[in-house]
Amino acid sequence: MPNPLEFRHVSKRFGAVTALADVSFAIEAGGVHAVVGENGAGKSTLLKILAGIVRPDAGEVRWRGRPLRAGSPREALEAGIGMVYQETLAFPNLTVSANIFAGREVTRRFGRLDEGAMRARTRDLLSRLHVRADPDTPMDRLPAAYAQLVQVARALAFDCEVLVLDEPTTSLTDAEVAHLFGVLEDLRARGVTTIFVSHRIPEVFRLADRISVLRDGRHVGSFARAAASPDDIVRAMVGRAAPERPARAVRAGRREPRLVVRRLSRRPAFEDVSFDVAPGEIVGLFGLVGSGRSELLETLFGLSRADEGSVDIAGVSAAVHSARAAARAGLALVPEERHRQGLFFNLTLRDNLNLARAAKAGAWGVDRAGEERVALEQIAALDIRTPDADRTPDTLSGGNQQKVVVAKWLATSPQVLLLDEPTKGVDVGAKFELHRLIREQADAGMACLVVSSDLPEILGLADRILVMRQGRLRGEIAGAEATEEAVMRLAAHEEEVVA
Repeated sequence: MPNPLEFRHVSKRFGAVTALADVSFAIEAGGVHAVVGENGAGKSTLLKILAGIVRPDAGEVRWRGRPLRAGSPREALEAGIGMVYQETLAFPNLTVSANIFAGREVTRRFGRLDEGAMRARTRDLLSRLHVRADPDTPMDRLPAAYAQLVQVARALAFDCEVLVLDEPTTSLTDAEVAHLFGVLEDLRARGVTTIFVSHRIPEVFRLADRISVLRDGRHVGSFARAAASPDDIVRAMVGRAAPERPARAVRAGRREPRLVVRRLSRRPAFEDVSFDVAPGEIVGLFGLVGSGRSELLETLFGLSRADEGSVDIAGVSAAVHSARAAARAGLALVPEERHRQGLFFNLTLRDNLNLARAAKAGAWGVDRAGEERVALEQIAALDIRTPDADRTPDTLSGGNQQKVVVAKWLATSPQVLLLDEPTKGVDVGAKFELHRLIREQADAGMACLVVSSDLPEILGLADRILVMRQGRLRGEIAGAEATEEAVMRLAAHEEEVVA
Protein backbone atom coordinates (compact mmCIF):
# COMPACT_ATOMS: atom_id res chain seq x y z
CA MET A 1 0.00 0.00 0.00
CA PRO A 2 1.81 3.14 -1.19
CA ASN A 3 0.06 5.68 1.06
CA PRO A 4 -0.97 4.17 4.42
CA LEU A 5 -1.67 7.60 5.93
CA GLU A 6 -3.62 10.40 4.26
CA PHE A 7 -4.99 13.76 5.33
CA ARG A 8 -8.12 14.52 3.28
CA HIS A 9 -9.59 18.04 3.27
CA VAL A 10 -8.86 18.52 6.99
CA SER A 11 -10.11 21.82 8.47
CA LYS A 12 -10.16 23.12 12.04
CA ARG A 13 -11.17 26.43 13.60
CA PHE A 14 -10.72 27.67 17.16
CA GLY A 15 -13.26 30.45 17.52
CA ALA A 16 -12.45 33.09 14.92
CA VAL A 17 -9.01 31.58 14.21
CA THR A 18 -8.61 29.16 11.30
CA ALA A 19 -5.93 26.67 12.30
CA LEU A 20 -6.29 24.38 9.28
CA ALA A 21 -8.10 24.96 5.99
CA ASP A 22 -8.73 22.08 3.56
CA VAL A 23 -5.39 20.33 4.13
CA SER A 24 -4.78 17.30 1.93
CA PHE A 25 -1.60 15.29 1.40
CA ALA A 26 -0.38 11.72 1.76
CA ILE A 27 2.45 10.10 3.74
CA GLU A 28 4.31 7.36 1.90
CA ALA A 29 4.99 4.01 3.55
CA GLY A 30 8.44 3.30 4.93
CA GLY A 31 9.95 6.71 4.31
CA VAL A 32 10.63 9.91 6.24
CA HIS A 33 8.15 12.70 5.49
CA ALA A 34 8.93 16.15 6.90
CA VAL A 35 6.19 18.64 7.75
CA VAL A 36 7.46 22.22 8.01
CA GLY A 37 6.04 25.70 8.44
CA GLU A 38 6.34 28.81 10.56
CA ASN A 39 4.85 28.97 14.06
CA GLY A 40 1.09 29.24 13.62
CA ALA A 41 1.13 27.41 10.27
CA GLY A 42 -1.03 24.58 11.67
CA LYS A 43 1.56 21.83 12.21
CA SER A 44 0.73 21.22 15.88
CA THR A 45 -3.02 21.17 15.22
CA LEU A 46 -2.53 18.62 12.44
CA LEU A 47 -0.47 16.40 14.76
CA LYS A 48 -3.07 16.70 17.53
CA ILE A 49 -5.74 15.54 15.09
CA LEU A 50 -3.56 12.58 14.15
CA ALA A 51 -2.98 11.80 17.84
CA GLY A 52 -6.70 11.90 18.67
CA ILE A 53 -6.36 14.96 20.93
CA VAL A 54 -8.34 17.28 18.61
CA ARG A 55 -11.20 16.42 16.27
CA PRO A 56 -11.34 18.13 12.86
CA ASP A 57 -14.34 20.26 11.92
CA ALA A 58 -14.24 18.81 8.42
CA GLY A 59 -12.28 16.21 6.52
CA GLU A 60 -10.66 13.05 7.82
CA VAL A 61 -7.43 11.17 8.41
CA ARG A 62 -7.30 7.84 6.60
CA TRP A 63 -5.10 5.07 7.97
CA ARG A 64 -4.58 1.83 6.04
CA GLY A 65 -7.37 2.83 3.68
CA ARG A 66 -9.95 3.50 6.40
CA PRO A 67 -10.92 6.58 8.45
CA LEU A 68 -8.80 6.84 11.62
CA ARG A 69 -11.12 6.97 14.63
CA ALA A 70 -8.52 7.51 17.37
CA GLY A 71 -10.12 9.46 20.19
CA SER A 72 -7.01 9.65 22.37
CA PRO A 73 -3.21 9.24 22.17
CA ARG A 74 -3.63 5.77 23.69
CA GLU A 75 -5.98 4.73 20.88
CA ALA A 76 -3.61 6.20 18.28
CA LEU A 77 -0.72 4.24 19.80
CA GLU A 78 -2.77 1.06 19.76
CA ALA A 79 -3.54 1.74 16.08
CA GLY A 80 0.20 1.86 15.39
CA ILE A 81 0.87 5.61 15.51
CA GLY A 82 3.45 6.75 18.07
CA MET A 83 3.86 10.43 18.96
CA VAL A 84 6.96 12.16 20.35
CA TYR A 85 6.15 15.71 21.40
CA GLN A 86 8.44 18.75 21.54
CA GLU A 87 7.65 19.38 25.21
CA THR A 88 8.70 16.33 27.19
CA LEU A 89 5.68 14.46 28.56
CA ALA A 90 6.73 12.32 31.51
CA PHE A 91 6.00 11.28 35.08
CA PRO A 92 9.04 12.88 36.78
CA ASN A 93 8.76 10.81 39.96
CA LEU A 94 8.63 7.47 38.12
CA THR A 95 11.55 5.53 36.67
CA VAL A 96 12.59 5.47 33.03
CA SER A 97 11.17 1.97 32.68
CA ALA A 98 7.86 2.94 34.27
CA ASN A 99 7.55 5.92 31.92
CA ILE A 100 8.20 3.83 28.83
CA PHE A 101 5.53 1.26 29.77
CA ALA A 102 3.04 3.62 31.49
CA GLY A 103 -0.49 2.50 30.64
CA ARG A 104 0.65 -0.71 28.94
CA GLU A 105 2.69 -2.44 31.62
CA VAL A 106 3.98 -5.99 31.11
CA THR A 107 2.26 -8.32 33.58
CA ARG A 108 2.48 -11.90 34.78
CA ARG A 109 -0.28 -14.10 36.12
CA PHE A 110 -2.87 -12.44 38.33
CA GLY A 111 -1.93 -9.00 36.98
CA ARG A 112 1.42 -8.74 38.76
CA LEU A 113 3.94 -6.43 37.08
CA ASP A 114 6.83 -8.14 35.31
CA GLU A 115 9.49 -5.64 36.38
CA GLY A 116 12.33 -7.78 35.02
CA ALA A 117 10.86 -7.97 31.52
CA MET A 118 10.22 -4.23 31.42
CA ARG A 119 13.75 -3.45 32.63
CA ALA A 120 15.27 -5.77 30.03
CA ARG A 121 13.20 -4.25 27.22
CA THR A 122 14.08 -0.75 28.47
CA ARG A 123 17.81 -1.54 28.44
CA ASP A 124 17.52 -2.75 24.85
CA LEU A 125 15.64 0.38 23.74
CA LEU A 126 18.02 2.74 25.54
CA SER A 127 21.00 0.97 24.03
CA ARG A 128 19.57 1.43 20.53
CA LEU A 129 19.09 5.13 21.27
CA HIS A 130 22.55 5.51 22.84
CA VAL A 131 21.04 6.68 26.13
CA ARG A 132 23.37 5.95 29.05
CA ALA A 133 20.78 5.63 31.78
CA ASP A 134 19.65 2.88 34.09
CA PRO A 135 16.01 1.74 33.70
CA ASP A 136 15.50 2.47 37.42
CA THR A 137 16.67 6.11 37.17
CA PRO A 138 13.88 8.60 38.06
CA MET A 139 12.93 10.72 35.06
CA ASP A 140 13.55 14.00 36.88
CA ARG A 141 17.24 13.09 37.15
CA LEU A 142 17.73 12.79 33.40
CA PRO A 143 19.13 15.60 31.22
CA ALA A 144 16.59 17.17 28.87
CA ALA A 145 18.13 15.39 25.88
CA TYR A 146 17.75 11.96 27.46
CA ALA A 147 14.19 12.70 28.56
CA GLN A 148 13.33 13.45 24.93
CA LEU A 149 14.86 10.17 23.78
CA VAL A 150 12.86 8.25 26.39
CA GLN A 151 9.73 9.45 24.56
CA VAL A 152 11.12 7.91 21.37
CA ALA A 153 11.79 4.70 23.30
CA ARG A 154 8.19 4.64 24.53
CA ALA A 155 6.87 4.82 20.96
CA LEU A 156 9.29 2.13 19.79
CA ALA A 157 8.33 -0.13 22.72
CA PHE A 158 4.94 -0.68 21.12
CA ASP A 159 6.28 -1.44 17.64
CA CYS A 160 4.56 1.57 16.09
CA GLU A 161 4.22 1.59 12.30
CA VAL A 162 4.18 5.40 12.09
CA LEU A 163 6.50 7.42 14.33
CA VAL A 164 5.67 11.13 14.57
CA LEU A 165 8.41 13.41 15.94
CA ASP A 166 7.54 17.02 16.77
CA GLU A 167 10.76 19.07 17.01
CA PRO A 168 12.67 16.15 18.58
CA THR A 169 16.13 17.73 18.27
CA THR A 170 15.62 21.09 20.00
CA SER A 171 17.32 19.86 23.21
CA LEU A 172 19.92 17.66 21.52
CA THR A 173 23.52 18.29 20.59
CA ASP A 174 24.89 17.51 17.13
CA ALA A 175 26.25 14.19 18.35
CA GLU A 176 22.90 13.21 19.86
CA VAL A 177 21.08 14.29 16.70
CA ALA A 178 23.41 12.02 14.73
CA HIS A 179 22.54 9.15 17.09
CA LEU A 180 18.81 9.80 16.73
CA PHE A 181 19.05 10.02 12.96
CA GLY A 182 20.95 6.73 12.93
CA VAL A 183 18.05 5.13 14.78
CA LEU A 184 15.56 6.66 12.34
CA GLU A 185 17.57 5.34 9.39
CA ASP A 186 17.41 1.89 10.98
CA LEU A 187 13.65 2.22 11.41
CA ARG A 188 13.30 3.31 7.77
CA ALA A 189 15.17 0.15 6.73
CA ARG A 190 12.68 -1.88 8.81
CA GLY A 191 9.72 -0.24 7.07
CA VAL A 192 8.63 2.18 9.80
CA THR A 193 7.09 5.39 8.44
CA THR A 194 8.37 8.60 10.09
CA ILE A 195 6.73 12.02 10.14
CA PHE A 196 9.37 14.56 11.09
CA VAL A 197 8.42 18.09 12.15
CA SER A 198 11.31 20.53 12.50
CA HIS A 199 12.25 24.18 12.13
CA ARG A 200 15.80 23.16 11.27
CA ILE A 201 15.90 23.05 7.49
CA PRO A 202 19.37 21.40 7.27
CA GLU A 203 18.03 18.51 9.38
CA VAL A 204 15.00 18.19 7.11
CA PHE A 205 17.22 17.88 4.05
CA ARG A 206 19.53 15.49 5.85
CA LEU A 207 16.75 13.05 6.76
CA ALA A 208 13.52 13.44 4.78
CA ASP A 209 12.49 11.80 1.51
CA ARG A 210 9.60 14.24 0.98
CA ILE A 211 8.72 17.61 2.52
CA SER A 212 5.21 19.05 2.96
CA VAL A 213 4.86 22.75 3.70
CA LEU A 214 2.04 24.42 5.66
CA ARG A 215 1.48 28.18 5.66
CA ASP A 216 -1.35 30.00 7.43
CA GLY A 217 -3.20 26.73 7.97
CA ARG A 218 -3.04 25.62 4.33
CA HIS A 219 -1.02 22.99 2.51
CA VAL A 220 1.04 24.94 -0.02
CA GLY A 221 2.95 22.04 -1.51
CA SER A 222 4.84 18.78 -1.12
CA PHE A 223 8.34 18.39 -2.54
CA ALA A 224 10.71 15.53 -3.19
CA ARG A 225 13.91 16.32 -1.31
CA ALA A 226 16.03 15.69 -4.39
CA ALA A 227 13.97 18.16 -6.45
CA ALA A 228 13.95 21.09 -3.97
CA SER A 229 16.50 23.39 -2.35
CA PRO A 230 16.44 24.85 1.17
CA ASP A 231 15.59 28.24 -0.34
CA ASP A 232 12.60 26.68 -2.12
CA ILE A 233 11.28 25.34 1.19
CA VAL A 234 11.86 28.59 3.10
CA ARG A 235 10.16 30.55 0.32
CA ALA A 236 7.15 28.21 0.51
CA MET A 237 7.06 28.49 4.32
CA VAL A 238 7.16 32.27 4.59
CA GLY A 239 5.92 33.37 1.17
CA ARG A 240 9.18 35.19 0.47
CA ALA A 241 12.88 34.52 0.02
CA ALA A 242 15.01 33.84 3.11
CA PRO A 243 16.69 36.99 4.44
CA GLU A 244 20.42 37.24 3.94
CA ARG A 245 22.57 36.40 6.96
CA PRO A 246 24.42 39.65 7.72
CA ALA A 247 28.19 39.51 7.79
CA ARG A 248 29.71 39.49 11.27
CA ALA A 249 30.71 43.03 12.16
CA VAL A 250 34.41 43.52 12.85
CA ARG A 251 34.52 45.45 16.11
CA ALA A 252 37.35 47.91 16.54
CA GLY A 253 39.49 46.67 19.42
CA ARG A 254 38.48 45.30 22.79
CA ARG A 255 37.02 47.56 25.45
CA GLU A 256 37.25 47.16 29.19
CA PRO A 257 35.23 44.04 30.05
CA ARG A 258 31.80 44.49 31.58
CA LEU A 259 31.49 40.90 32.84
CA VAL A 260 34.56 39.32 34.42
CA VAL A 261 34.41 35.73 35.69
CA ARG A 262 37.42 34.33 37.53
CA ARG A 263 37.95 30.70 38.64
CA LEU A 264 34.24 30.10 39.13
CA SER A 265 33.32 26.60 40.30
CA ARG A 266 30.09 24.78 41.12
CA ARG A 267 30.99 21.15 41.49
CA PRO A 268 30.26 18.74 39.91
CA ALA A 269 28.69 20.86 37.12
CA PHE A 270 31.74 22.99 36.29
CA GLU A 271 35.10 24.01 37.75
CA ASP A 272 37.71 26.77 37.45
CA VAL A 273 35.97 28.75 34.68
CA SER A 274 37.40 32.18 33.78
CA PHE A 275 36.41 34.53 30.96
CA ASP A 276 35.19 38.04 30.27
CA VAL A 277 32.67 39.81 28.00
CA ALA A 278 33.10 43.40 26.81
CA PRO A 279 30.33 45.90 26.10
CA GLY A 280 29.19 45.62 22.48
CA GLU A 281 30.47 42.04 22.24
CA ILE A 282 28.62 38.78 21.55
CA VAL A 283 30.41 35.83 23.13
CA GLY A 284 29.15 32.37 22.22
CA LEU A 285 29.36 29.53 24.75
CA PHE A 286 29.22 26.09 23.15
CA GLY A 287 29.36 22.61 24.63
CA LEU A 288 27.71 19.22 24.44
CA VAL A 289 25.11 18.07 26.98
CA GLY A 290 26.86 17.62 30.33
CA SER A 291 29.51 20.24 29.57
CA GLY A 292 28.16 22.60 32.25
CA ARG A 293 27.21 25.47 29.93
CA SER A 294 23.61 26.00 31.17
CA GLU A 295 24.65 25.43 34.78
CA LEU A 296 27.22 28.18 34.37
CA LEU A 297 24.57 30.68 33.26
CA GLU A 298 22.26 29.63 36.10
CA THR A 299 25.07 30.21 38.60
CA LEU A 300 25.95 33.62 37.14
CA PHE A 301 22.29 34.58 37.54
CA GLY A 302 22.08 33.44 41.15
CA LEU A 303 19.81 30.43 40.61
CA SER A 304 22.53 28.24 42.15
CA ARG A 305 25.43 29.16 44.43
CA ALA A 306 29.04 28.85 43.34
CA ASP A 307 31.49 26.94 45.51
CA GLU A 308 34.24 29.46 44.80
CA GLY A 309 35.38 32.11 42.36
CA SER A 310 34.38 35.70 41.64
CA VAL A 311 32.10 37.65 39.30
CA ASP A 312 32.56 41.37 38.56
CA ILE A 313 30.00 43.45 36.67
CA ALA A 314 31.12 46.83 35.34
CA GLY A 315 34.12 46.76 37.68
CA VAL A 316 32.07 45.98 40.80
CA SER A 317 32.26 42.66 42.64
CA ALA A 318 28.84 40.97 42.49
CA ALA A 319 27.74 38.56 45.21
CA VAL A 320 24.74 37.17 43.35
CA HIS A 321 22.66 34.68 45.33
CA SER A 322 19.21 35.21 43.79
CA ALA A 323 17.60 36.28 40.52
CA ARG A 324 16.57 39.60 42.09
CA ALA A 325 20.14 40.27 43.22
CA ALA A 326 21.37 39.37 39.72
CA ALA A 327 18.91 41.81 38.14
CA ARG A 328 19.97 44.56 40.56
CA ALA A 329 23.61 43.88 39.70
CA GLY A 330 22.83 44.41 36.00
CA LEU A 331 22.33 40.85 34.73
CA ALA A 332 19.42 39.47 32.71
CA LEU A 333 18.82 35.81 31.79
CA VAL A 334 16.69 34.54 28.92
CA PRO A 335 16.25 30.90 30.04
CA GLU A 336 16.24 27.78 27.88
CA GLU A 337 12.68 26.71 28.72
CA ARG A 338 10.41 29.69 28.08
CA HIS A 339 7.28 27.67 28.94
CA ARG A 340 8.50 26.67 32.41
CA GLN A 341 10.99 29.41 33.28
CA GLY A 342 10.26 32.45 31.15
CA LEU A 343 6.53 33.22 31.08
CA PHE A 344 3.41 33.27 33.23
CA PHE A 345 0.72 31.97 30.89
CA ASN A 346 -2.12 32.94 33.24
CA LEU A 347 -1.06 36.61 33.17
CA THR A 348 -1.31 39.21 30.43
CA LEU A 349 1.56 40.43 28.29
CA ARG A 350 1.47 43.69 30.27
CA ASP A 351 2.08 41.78 33.50
CA ASN A 352 4.76 39.53 31.98
CA LEU A 353 6.63 42.50 30.54
CA ASN A 354 6.68 44.33 33.88
CA LEU A 355 7.30 41.59 36.45
CA ALA A 356 11.11 41.51 36.18
CA ARG A 357 11.33 45.30 36.26
CA ALA A 358 9.08 45.48 39.33
CA ALA A 359 11.01 42.71 41.11
CA LYS A 360 14.31 44.47 40.48
CA ALA A 361 12.94 47.77 41.84
CA GLY A 362 11.29 46.06 44.82
CA ALA A 363 8.04 47.86 44.03
CA TRP A 364 5.25 47.58 46.62
CA GLY A 365 2.49 49.20 44.61
CA VAL A 366 1.14 48.85 41.09
CA ASP A 367 1.56 51.71 38.64
CA ARG A 368 -0.89 50.69 35.91
CA ALA A 369 -0.18 53.70 33.71
CA GLY A 370 3.57 53.11 33.94
CA GLU A 371 3.14 49.39 33.25
CA GLU A 372 1.02 50.12 30.19
CA ARG A 373 3.66 52.50 28.87
CA VAL A 374 6.51 50.02 29.40
CA ALA A 375 4.53 47.17 27.83
CA LEU A 376 3.61 49.14 24.72
CA GLU A 377 7.18 50.41 24.35
CA GLN A 378 8.59 46.87 24.48
CA ILE A 379 5.92 45.50 22.14
CA ALA A 380 6.77 48.19 19.59
CA ALA A 381 10.54 48.00 20.04
CA LEU A 382 10.71 44.23 19.54
CA ASP A 383 7.85 44.04 17.02
CA ILE A 384 5.87 41.60 19.19
CA ARG A 385 2.87 40.71 17.06
CA THR A 386 -0.19 41.02 19.27
CA PRO A 387 -3.35 43.14 19.03
CA ASP A 388 -2.79 44.59 22.51
CA ALA A 389 -1.04 44.09 25.85
CA ASP A 390 -4.06 42.39 27.43
CA ARG A 391 -3.51 39.09 25.62
CA THR A 392 -1.94 36.10 27.35
CA PRO A 393 1.28 34.51 26.00
CA ASP A 394 -0.51 31.37 24.80
CA THR A 395 -2.19 33.44 22.06
CA LEU A 396 1.21 34.21 20.49
CA SER A 397 3.46 32.17 18.23
CA GLY A 398 6.61 30.62 19.69
CA GLY A 399 8.82 33.31 18.20
CA ASN A 400 6.72 36.12 19.67
CA GLN A 401 6.63 34.36 23.05
CA GLN A 402 10.43 34.33 23.00
CA LYS A 403 10.46 38.03 22.17
CA VAL A 404 8.32 38.66 25.27
CA VAL A 405 10.89 36.83 27.43
CA VAL A 406 13.68 38.95 25.97
CA ALA A 407 11.63 42.15 26.25
CA LYS A 408 10.77 41.71 29.92
CA TRP A 409 14.47 41.58 30.75
CA LEU A 410 15.41 44.46 28.47
CA ALA A 411 12.86 46.50 30.43
CA THR A 412 15.20 46.15 33.45
CA SER A 413 17.97 48.03 31.55
CA PRO A 414 20.60 45.31 32.09
CA GLN A 415 24.31 45.68 31.46
CA VAL A 416 24.87 42.02 30.61
CA LEU A 417 22.41 39.85 28.67
CA LEU A 418 22.67 36.07 29.20
CA LEU A 419 20.79 33.97 26.62
CA ASP A 420 20.37 30.19 26.97
CA GLU A 421 19.23 28.59 23.68
CA PRO A 422 17.51 31.83 22.55
CA THR A 423 15.99 30.38 19.35
CA LYS A 424 14.97 26.96 20.65
CA GLY A 425 11.70 25.82 19.08
CA VAL A 426 11.09 28.87 16.89
CA ASP A 427 10.64 28.97 13.13
CA VAL A 428 13.19 30.16 10.60
CA GLY A 429 11.67 33.64 10.27
CA ALA A 430 11.57 34.18 14.04
CA LYS A 431 15.14 32.91 14.34
CA PHE A 432 16.39 35.61 11.97
CA GLU A 433 14.42 38.23 13.92
CA LEU A 434 15.91 37.11 17.24
CA HIS A 435 19.42 37.13 15.75
CA ARG A 436 18.82 40.67 14.52
CA LEU A 437 17.61 41.66 17.99
CA ILE A 438 20.73 40.25 19.68
CA ARG A 439 22.98 42.06 17.22
CA GLU A 440 21.09 45.31 17.79
CA GLN A 441 21.58 44.99 21.56
CA ALA A 442 25.31 44.40 21.07
CA ASP A 443 25.57 47.33 18.67
CA ALA A 444 23.92 49.50 21.34
CA GLY A 445 26.63 48.52 23.85
CA MET A 446 25.16 45.45 25.57
CA ALA A 447 27.51 42.66 26.66
CA CYS A 448 25.91 39.43 25.39
CA LEU A 449 26.75 35.85 26.39
CA VAL A 450 24.88 33.30 24.25
CA VAL A 451 24.63 29.57 24.98
CA SER A 452 23.44 27.49 22.03
CA SER A 453 23.61 23.87 20.89
CA ASP A 454 22.98 25.11 17.33
CA LEU A 455 26.54 25.36 16.03
CA PRO A 456 25.69 27.36 12.87
CA GLU A 457 23.90 29.84 15.13
CA ILE A 458 26.98 30.28 17.32
CA LEU A 459 29.20 30.63 14.26
CA GLY A 460 26.90 33.25 12.76
CA LEU A 461 26.43 35.34 15.90
CA ALA A 462 29.55 35.28 18.01
CA ASP A 463 32.59 37.56 18.00
CA ARG A 464 34.37 34.97 20.14
CA ILE A 465 33.44 31.36 20.93
CA LEU A 466 34.19 29.72 24.27
CA VAL A 467 34.00 25.92 24.32
CA MET A 468 33.23 23.84 27.42
CA ARG A 469 33.75 20.13 27.91
CA GLN A 470 33.11 18.09 31.05
CA GLY A 471 32.69 21.16 33.23
CA ARG A 472 35.83 23.01 32.14
CA LEU A 473 36.55 25.75 29.65
CA ARG A 474 38.64 24.04 26.98
CA GLY A 475 39.44 26.90 24.64
CA GLU A 476 38.53 30.11 22.87
CA ILE A 477 38.29 30.73 19.12
CA ALA A 478 37.91 34.08 17.39
CA GLY A 479 34.52 34.15 15.68
CA ALA A 480 35.85 35.27 12.30
CA GLU A 481 38.24 32.29 12.24
CA ALA A 482 35.94 29.64 13.72
CA THR A 483 34.81 26.55 11.81
CA GLU A 484 32.45 23.75 12.80
CA GLU A 485 35.38 21.32 12.83
CA ALA A 486 37.49 23.49 15.14
CA VAL A 487 34.66 24.04 17.62
CA MET A 488 33.58 20.39 17.68
CA ARG A 489 37.20 19.28 18.12
CA LEU A 490 37.29 21.20 21.39
CA ALA A 491 33.78 20.21 22.46
CA ALA A 492 34.33 16.51 21.85
CA HIS A 493 37.79 15.42 22.89
CA GLU A 494 40.67 17.03 21.08
CA GLU A 495 43.41 19.37 22.20
CA GLU A 496 42.70 22.78 23.71
CA VAL A 497 43.09 25.80 21.44
CA VAL A 498 43.15 29.54 22.00
CA ALA A 499 42.95 31.67 18.86
